[in-house]
Amino acid sequence: KFKLALLLAFASCVLEGNAQRLSGTIPPASVPGGLIRLSVSRGSTTRSVDSTTISPEGRFVFTDRVYPLGFYHLSINDSDQVDIILDPEEKQLEIAFTGTPLQRNIAIKRSDENKRLWEYKLVSKESQAVQASATAEKQKLQVNDSKRMLELDSISARAVAAQQAFLQGIIDGYPKSYFAKVIRTDQGIDGARDQNPLAVMKALDFSDPSMMRSAVYDKAVMTFLRNIHASNEEQFVSASDSLLVYAGRDPECKAYMLDHLIDLYSTYGPEMPLQYLIDRYVVSVEGIAALDPTLHAKVAEILKVGVGADAPDVDLPGPGGALALRSIVEKNRYTALFYYSSTCEHCHAEMPVMKEVYSTFRSKGLEVIGIALDPDTTEFQKIINEKGLPWKCYSEFNGWGSKAAKAFRVKATPSFYLLDQHMRIVAKPVDAVAMGLWLQENVK
Repeated sequence: KFKLALLLAFASCVLEGNAQRLSGTIPPASVPGGLIRLSVSRGSTTRSVDSTTISPEGRFVFTDRVYPLGFYHLSINDSDQVDIILDPEEKQLEIAFTGTPLQRNIAIKRSDENKRLWEYKLVSKESQAVQASATAEKQKLQVNDSKRMLELDSISARAVAAQQAFLQGIIDGYPKSYFAKVIRTDQGIDGARDQNPLAVMKALDFSDPSMMRSAVYDKAVMTFLRNIHASNEEQFVSASDSLLVYAGRDPECKAYMLDHLIDLYSTYGPEMPLQYLIDRYVVSVEGIAALDPTLHAKVAEILKVGVGADAPDVDLPGPGGALALRSIVEKNRYTALFYYSSTCEHCHAEMPVMKEVYSTFRSKGLEVIGIALDPDTTEFQKIINEKGLPWKCYSEFNGWGSKAAKAFRVKATPSFYLLDQHMRIVAKPVDAVAMGLWLQENVK
């Protein structure tokens, strides 16, 4: 018992000695409910870590603990948040917020790592403002005012150069800092584009958990997949296995890699690697599925709107009241759901092809339903008229709060689903071209 107590006391001392303190101040009136939250980055997503109350005097202190190296976020609601870096080498991070939004009212009182981060954010913001101002002025110039256009181009170029010089200064001046490491990695990923997929691995170690706690990790995964220049879906299967092997030296990285790949394929396709990952790593008892208990629940939700599943019967709001999706689907051999946003340029690019598909297959039993994830009515009818959309379009005018989008797990626009007359999902084409190819092969 004495030895056990001694070991526990020693462990407690070690933890206390390594623990970090995250604290700060914020005007209490700025925070309804007086709560501030801390979350950790997992690629481009976040996971909740802790929360603490703000005292009547406006001070907050999180429980002292050891935070793994990486990017974190402080937030006072779902939309108002700021990036911070937590480094075990820095025992204290102290921040002063003078109000909200947090991004515009932050001062780093203690933490060299975060001072560099937020100094760069300020430089970047100023650079973007100069570029935006120059672009706005250029749009108002006459075509023959070439001298001023050249001057404005030079102003924009200097702003970009100043921003890049600041970044390089961080790399040269603080080469061992985490922020410098992330910058170097990001630049390396940019340099690896359109090269051999292995070039991405030279820029980023997929088993480095500190890199997994930054957005560059997701960027590296996407660059790796693009660099395989896949000509068939089987190549994505092989690439996914490789990425899981590369991440496998660290259990946390491997678990996140699987989670991220499933999210990627469920959002953008193709279907084959998604089904393979689910069958191989989630449904089976092998591998890392047991390490993340939330993964099974996520996959269960994905499968509800996977190919072969029965589609949810959502309401489509119209002038005469809500219309059940099923009431349209049952009248047609196939029904294509086209999720879009009226301000989305990528969606606009899909519309001409989708119109051709509709024209070709309408006589063979195809109907198209447009579902706009618009926040309001401002652009809705205007785009329908300008683009000459020949199918009916609906919108709840609730943006990404759309129930019809959530029911089908739509995470990006444009997105496509193809349903048969029995409400079965028969395809999830990546774009309008893929929609047309599926119909050409299956509709005679």
